[in-house]
Amino acid sequence: MTDRQQRITTADVVIIGGGIVGASSAFWLARAGLKPVLIERLESLAGATTASSAHSVRAQFVEPENIAMMRESIQTYERLPEITGLPSGEADAGFVRGGYLFASTAPGSIGAIRDRVTHQRAHGLPDVEALEGDEVRHRFPWMDPAVVAASYRAGDGWLDGRKATEILVRASGATVLMETEVLEIVRDGGRVLGVRTDRGAVATGLVVLAAGPFSGLLAGEPLPLTLVRRHRLVVAPRDEIPTHAPMTVDADTGAHWRPHRGGALVAWARPDAPGPPLAPVPPDPGFPAMVLRDRDGIGRLTPFWRDLGPALTPGELSLAAGQYTITPDHKPLIGPAAATEGLWIHTGYSGHGIMGAPAGGRLLADLITGVIGPADNPFRLDRLTVEGTADNERMVL
Repeated sequence: MTDRQQRITTADVVIIGGGIVGASSAFWLARAGLKPVLIERLESLAGATTASSAHSVRAQFVEPENIAMMRESIQTYERLPEITGLPSGEADAGFVRGGYLFASTAPGSIGAIRDRVTHQRAHGLPDVEALEGDEVRHRFPWMDPAVVAASYRAGDGWLDGRKATEILVRASGATVLMETEVLEIVRDGGRVLGVRTDRGAVATGLVVLAAGPFSGLLAGEPLPLTLVRRHRLVVAPRDEIPTHAPMTVDADTGAHWRPHRGGALVAWARPDAPGPPLAPVPPDPGFPAMVLRDRDGIGRLTPFWRDLGPALTPGELSLAAGQYTITPDHKPLIGPAAATEGLWIHTGYSGHGIMGAPAGGRLLADLITGVIGPADNPFRLDRLTVEGTADNERMVL
């Protein structure tokens, strides 16, 4: 239920943020028996960070806890009708098993890739493959002769993150307050009393802060987060772009692309200076030329982009930018705030929010309801310190 003229005065739990992280929080908390109120400052759900993402999901991580989180999330997306209880026509987020290919031209990389694949298989990903250069080009003929090795998982892919957000919110039955800005989390004696918004106050003893880049402003206590701008470029349909390609990641530089509606979605997690939360996030107009024409851009491993990139006109390109909420170890923050009883933090996915939010929301609900304890939570806040956060960024795909 959406309520634009706020009439809600009390709630079991208030969730701040209407992106995929807030939506998953609402869904799993509702499943746990709570009645959520979700507050979003924009006029639509998933209109900020979620909308600007690459909408891609992969389980190819190194850390066992990340592998488990992403594997569970992918399975959730694949089974949305079953999990949400909505009819299949209303619970289709467009999940595509398009695959993820991490390719390298570095001499000797096949050994490192084989070791990583062995590790991933040992932690629940039996379908990850290590490929040598000739096998890469046999399966994906558009790849450059310089590629010597790659890892590939066909079970990874992409979806429509905005649709997934809307589905989870609908299935939660949450009351949604749109175009409503949270001005303050009200506290007394270190306990949450509610939230104050520009449309009035909502009393509650339980608040979930899932406001992405704005979480640090509202938390009222330090969070180990760095905000970094990231770009997404959508290329209009072109015959040169293989529609059956996987997400293709240059493992040496980080530039990556995948098919998108006959064209492509292109991104590159190049280092950028940390900054304050922004809405909207202004993109760098030089990004398209950089990712399409730079020698380390997407053309390095896929030669057709070397010809196609310079030929694309501005009318064929759509550029957007969002902000990653990056933690020092690039894992999310899920758990109770350090200094405020009743405040729970759910943010810091470091560019992997759509990938991990379904499992993260389930974990959050289990923690809040006592199904599991803090010791069983690999993403608890007290694993980190705030000091040094801004200087600890590395490439995130």
